[in-house]
Amino acid sequence: MYNLDKQQLAAVELPGDIFNVPVRGDIIHEVVRWQRAKARQGTHKTKERSEVSGGGRKPWPQKGTGRARQGSNRAPQWRGGGIVHGPVPRSYAYALPKKVRRLGLKCALSAKANEGRLLLLDSLHPTSPKTKAIAAKLSHLLQEHPRLNALLVDSAKDGDDGGVMLRRAARNLPGVEILPSIGANVYSIVRKDVLVMTKPALDKLVERLRAPINRLGAAGLAYRAKLEARRQQAAVERRQQRLQQQQQQQVASDAGGSS
Repeated sequence: MYNLDKQQLAAVELPGDIFNVPVRGDIIHEVVRWQRAKARQGTHKTKERSEVSGGGRKPWPQKGTGRARQGSNRAPQWRGGGIVHGPVPRSYAYALPKKVRRLGLKCALSAKANEGRLLLLDSLHPTSPKTKAIAAKLSHLLQEHPRLNALLVDSAKDGDDGGVMLRRAARNLPGVEILPSIGANVYSIVRKDVLVMTKPALDKLVERLRAPINRLGAAGLAYRAKLEARRQQAAVERRQQRLQQQQQQQVASDAGGSS
């Protein structure tokens, strides 16, 4: 582990279940393909026959002209007419199992670690939000590499190990991408030459990859929380009913004893 001045601070052992797994090129390719498909806007659109302006009048009579019959000059065979079977707005996203996505991220991290392209720092927080200063420090850090092409990962956008100051200083640097730990993804890792990560970001990433896979999604978790709230409310109501019954029985027994 180094600091921004490339001074070695300590030796950190990376967890083998994340940074030393067999690199599966097919898994990385599948995850990158899924990411790029999900990122497509899908806003392509052509106008069909009913959407093109004009064409309300029949161009010429049905019979007597010797020409082919036509009903509108906005039919697909006419110049300026509608497009048949053209693209329409749609989503290119498709489902990929969370287990495969997690394995792809582990493979990308392992590939960087095996190639010696993973650099661990204590912090990426610059002393001043100056692009010139952070560019000089990154060039010194990555002087063994032929170009400044790196992915910087800190703990959060407002974290103490990078945060707003880092983004303000390095956002104009060509070839440099900045992501929080929660946003670390396969495509951003494999497309950059070097992965520079802070120690807090590493801890968060390890915690994220070791957590149980949530197979319910956000809607499922919300539904589960609603069911749990209903169960708790029902338990409270049953407890209150039992207390009321006990009080009524106590009052009845006291009245019978006094009589």
